[in-house]
Amino acid sequence: ILITRDHNQLQLKNTGIDSESEQDYMKLYNLGGGAAKNIKIEIYIGSEDVLQEKYVNILPSKEGYLLPINKDVFTEIENTIQNNGYQSDLNVKITYKHNVSRKTQELHLNGKIDSFNTYDEKSVYELQFFDKKQYN
Repeated sequence: ILITRDHNQLQLKNTGIDSESEQDYMKLYNLGGGAAKNIKIEIYIGSEDVLQEKYVNILPSKEGYLLPINKDVFTEIENTIQNNGYQSDLNVKITYKHNVSRKTQELHLNGKIDSFNTYDEKSVYELQFFDKKQYN
């Protein structure tokens, strides 16, 4: 996910989506190998300050889900960029039932923002989410 700042306005750009229009969502792909259902997505700061919750019934393997991003999430991204932070306090928790094994799966991700490129009036950053277990 690329984030651009053009004249102090942030905009998301999902690199897998060919669109010139403004994007205020992230696209989730192939969750649970295409066998995920009863999906709950929480975006939060730290460990308890939930900014946004979404529920998705099923996410088939050949389709993606457009996760809308609200103003609070954009504010956290902006704060991280202004503080020159590369690891944000933005976290995502995804809980889903696997359609085949019937087990509940839980995934914890942490957002990292890297400076990608800077132009005269425009800055570009990359937003990536990593498994929190890898970086703790």
